[in-house]
Amino acid sequence: MNPARRVFESGAMRATKSARHRAQSQGRPRKSLAAEHSAKTSSPVRVIAPAAPEPALYRFCKPGWAVLVDRSPHAQGTRFVCPFCRYSHRVPGPVRGFRKIRRAQWVKLRRVEE
Repeated sequence: MNPARRVFESGAMRATKSARHRAQSQGRPRKSLAAEHSAKTSSPVRVIAPAAPEPALYRFCKPGWAVLVDRSPHAQGTRFVCPFCRYSHRVPGPVRGFRKIRRAQWVKLRRVEE
């Protein structure tokens, strides 16, 4: 037998629970389940930050190309220098990049203000 697993009992071992054991288990006061549950649910409320809005696509002078613009609720108009022509275009928010898209999708996009 493993020495770490050896247990020394003060009395003889019995196969059934004794009356003393039953008296101890009944006499001990226990918390009700409702009290435990209410204590667990009283954790502080976490505030979930609103997700950032997805960038919008706008088409501009070059066919098949769109500009990615952040959609923020109180954004000022932003002018960006077009990489395809010599003009600057105006969009309703900060520019995040350019994307090549298929013609069917490009036709559906709103145009930038020129």
